[in-house]
Amino acid sequence: MNPRPSHTRESATDAQVRVSAVVVAHNSGQPLELCLRSALAEPWIDELVIVDNGNPTPVASALRALQADRRDVALVQGQGDVGEAAGRNLGAECARGRWLLFLDSSLVVQRGAVERMVAAGGGAKAPWIVGGKITDTRGRERRTLRSGTLNPFSALAIAMGLGAGVSKLPKAEASDVWTEAARVAAVSGAMMLVPRADFERLGGFDALANGLGAELDLCRRAAASGGEIYVQPAASGVQFGVRKPDAGDAKSLARYAVRAARTPIDHLFALIARPALWAVIHLRAALRHIFGAQPR
Repeated sequence: MNPRPSHTRESATDAQVRVSAVVVAHNSGQPLELCLRSALAEPWIDELVIVDNGNPTPVASALRALQADRRDVALVQGQGDVGEAAGRNLGAECARGRWLLFLDSSLVVQRGAVERMVAAGGGAKAPWIVGGKITDTRGRERRTLRSGTLNPFSALAIAMGLGAGVSKLPKAEASDVWTEAARVAAVSGAMMLVPRADFERLGGFDALANGLGAELDLCRRAAASGGEIYVQPAASGVQFGVRKPDAGDAKSLARYAVRAARTPIDHLFALIARPALWAVIHLRAALRHIFGAQPR
């Protein structure tokens, strides 16, 4: 792993750190390397915080070597496999940037995306969150957004794989021209920008909700605090592969449903959320196996 080792960037102690990218590393090979390369090549990312989430020795050693070669890389090791949400919180604690950019370790951020995400949040009400447009390696847009109002039943919609009207969002007409950001209810944690002050105000991710529920819960809490969530369709990232929802996601979404419950109907659904969500996820997996459908 050798993502352009260099000492050419200014030390974080010598200049104000604008954006700190936080990557929880829990895989090896090309996706992780490309993810780190893209973050280090992005002009607005002044610091890359890598959380070693219980990787095997060769990967952990490569991450230490990268930290030794770069002044703009910070590495968090020694905590073992704590999960994605807790790992992101650990990375955020070590970050010094004004803005935090959470990136999935299999996502390659496209050049110029971060500046556009920061600009999209410029007029947003705090605490704000901005997401980007995520595609697969074939250029197909992933269903990573939520529209409407978040409630416990949003967890069911995600488990069922229902989209959020992505086609209705504005699209960039060219790589160097972007349209106005669109307000949404939630964005994916695979590519999520949050001002550090806002992230701290919200208390970070729910560390016990590893999986899809953690990012949904953070967006819900931001909106409940009077903040706004936007997606910038011209800020894009390419994600390698797709992790199929599993029992861990059912547990995570069920925890989100409990925390989001407000009405008697919400609380009733929360009581049966975990088995219901797992049943839906299991059914989707069976249908994919039978019909060969690929999740998006």
